[in-house]
Amino acid sequence: MASFFAVAQNNTQTASQLAFKYYNAKEYRPASSLFYNLFKATKSKTYFRYYIECMLKIGDYKDAETLTKKQIRKHKDDKSFVITLGYVYKNAQQPDKAKEQFEKALRKIIPAKGDIISVASEFLSKREYAYAEKAFLKGRKLLKDPTAFQTDLANVYLYQRDYEKLITECLNALITNPKQLSTVKNRMQSAFVLDVDNSLDKILKQQLLQKLLDYPKNIAFKELMQWYYMQKKQFAEAFVQAKSIDLLQNENGLRLILLARTARNNKDYKTAVKSLQAVIAKGTKSLNYLTAERELLHTRYLQLEHQKSTDTDQWKELSALYTDFLSDKQNTAKFADIIVESVHIKAWYLNKAEGAIADLERLLKNRRLNRNKVAKVKMELADIKLFINEKWDAILLYSQIEKSNKNNTLGFEAKFKKAKVSYYLGEIKWANAQLEAIKGSTSKLIANDAIALSQLITDNTGLDTSYTAIQQFARADFLFYQKRNQQAVAVLDSLQQQFPANELIDDVYFLKYQIYLQDNPEKAQTFLDKIIAEYPQSVLTAKALFLKALFLENRQPDKAVALLKKILTDYADSIYAVDARKKLNELKK
Repeated sequence: MASFFAVAQNNTQTASQLAFKYYNAKEYRPASSLFYNLFKATKSKTYFRYYIECMLKIGDYKDAETLTKKQIRKHKDDKSFVITLGYVYKNAQQPDKAKEQFEKALRKIIPAKGDIISVASEFLSKREYAYAEKAFLKGRKLLKDPTAFQTDLANVYLYQRDYEKLITECLNALITNPKQLSTVKNRMQSAFVLDVDNSLDKILKQQLLQKLLDYPKNIAFKELMQWYYMQKKQFAEAFVQAKSIDLLQNENGLRLILLARTARNNKDYKTAVKSLQAVIAKGTKSLNYLTAERELLHTRYLQLEHQKSTDTDQWKELSALYTDFLSDKQNTAKFADIIVESVHIKAWYLNKAEGAIADLERLLKNRRLNRNKVAKVKMELADIKLFINEKWDAILLYSQIEKSNKNNTLGFEAKFKKAKVSYYLGEIKWANAQLEAIKGSTSKLIANDAIALSQLITDNTGLDTSYTAIQQFARADFLFYQKRNQQAVAVLDSLQQQFPANELIDDVYFLKYQIYLQDNPEKAQTFLDKIIAEYPQSVLTAKALFLKALFLENRQPDKAVALLKKILTDYADSIYAVDARKKLNELKK
């Protein structure tokens, strides 16, 4: 007996798989036969629904009507079959008969929550959103509960794009039960995706501000307002709400730290700093005081790195803050990331590479460092060694990291950097062989960097078997890495004079753009203009157009829009097309 059921189950499973295969391939007639037999054998509503769908797709409304009516007679209390009959009539272009069945289903609803949800869900599955709304509203009356089905109705209004009613139901749901905040956020998130004309913004803000006034003790409204501002990337406004919630909920600043991280990731360093300072102001006894101090240092570091121009005094001031923070910390392993940032500042911005190297070598003697931290410290040490022209020491360190971190991100990063040293040394063929091995890295960023450098080499060494031009370019690239910008420009100028028609010239222009960007951004733009005008077929052109558009975004928005549109029309296959479309939408708003 057991084996008989097993065989029957296997046959059903095989038939089901085949039926869905036919259905997905739009072969509805063979699919319908299988679904019909499956329904007869299992009585499953799923197979019934798919059978009806097949009948409607091939226009066999009569058979669909006959089977549905038969199910209504068999299951007099199951309103889903009544709704299905209405659905059949609607597809058969018989709207009056369809309406009659839909209304009948509504009339048969009983005052039971499960029955109400079942009827409304069936209407939703048929995309009959108006009837789903009617089912829930009738359910409220039957149950004599005006707060019933609030998030369910919000879902219906989401489908209907009725944002006014959607928001009303969502906010009322938070009055009924503030713990529904996650559900409400999900509904709102979906609405933001669908809201192409920004009509939702004004409605939500208006209603939410009123609720904050009417229910000042309901934290859920404050949390939703903070969430709303964060969706809009208005972090300064989000900070006001977060600070208030933190105080009322006694959260010890955790919410403010999370806000700071999000603001920082979106380059709003000012709000990130403000949020972290608010946590630090709670005092040293606060649970998150030390975390906030660390986060503040890291934020200020990124803020300075992001600035278009900085002076030595700013970096000296920040370096002093790092020194002050670390002065009383005994367990250096615990603060390895802070030490690495501190020495990076010394080496790269304060011309104190020797002192930075000494700090890192001292840190590496700490036996409490785990493998991951050792790799990160060695990576920074290798980078500085390369910076001061100790290339072989750098290669040795990168090799150590690679060996102890096989098949992880740090290992692939070290391998890429080692390949880049070979490139800097002029060992072009060997560098490219190493890059080929990295292209399949699990880290998308490293793989993309490897692909970009490999493409630079491949595209510019086809006819030049001596590699003279690319070696000269690599030398300039290395000088740029070392911040010896004037010497880098001189090498690039010499390259242009020696090889005026070389395929590398668009790359020369782009490297010059990078060199001038920090100290002379206006001049840097001229090199983007040269790429756009002289090399319309270059792989760099779309990138140049996008960077130029970003530069003009707040200066000449009309020109920025024109450049972004050019990317979409002339370089639609470029990876910058997605970014261009996103930026265009932002500018329209």
